[in-house]
Amino acid sequence: MEAAALFFHFKDNLARIANALNSKLEVRSMPYNTSIPLEINLLADLLRLHGLDFQSSTSGAARLFDFKDWYSQHETQANEVMHRVLEEKKAYIKTATGTILQKEMLYRRLEFFKETAHTLDVMMIQQNLHSPKHFNYPYLNA
Repeated sequence: MEAAALFFHFKDNLARIANALNSKLEVRSMPYNTSIPLEINLLADLLRLHGLDFQSSTSGAARLFDFKDWYSQHETQANEVMHRVLEEKKAYIKTATGTILQKEMLYRRLEFFKETAHTLDVMMIQQNLHSPKHFNYPYLNA
């Protein structure tokens, strides 16, 4: 998906993820309690370079709700920063794993939120349709 479309759907993707995590959806066996806070921290690091400071004392997937609240209060400034980063071609950021383009780092974060929202949507649809859990199939337990 093109970066502009990812950027355009970012707020919706945050809302879809939050709705899924607030639902009765079973995600304990999924890596979201680890991956979501990591991705939010990476996005916050990028925004911090441009003067926006997101702070959260929560851990696990609860950090998403803090970020969603913060984003709703700073949406205009955050969107301006993200738009500017996506337009820049040569701005770099140092990370623990090396130096990469800010644009690439932002693109990866936006892609993560899109994919996570999609996966959780599919899981919720399957749950609402009362699809059987994959580990309950008799031939897998034989």
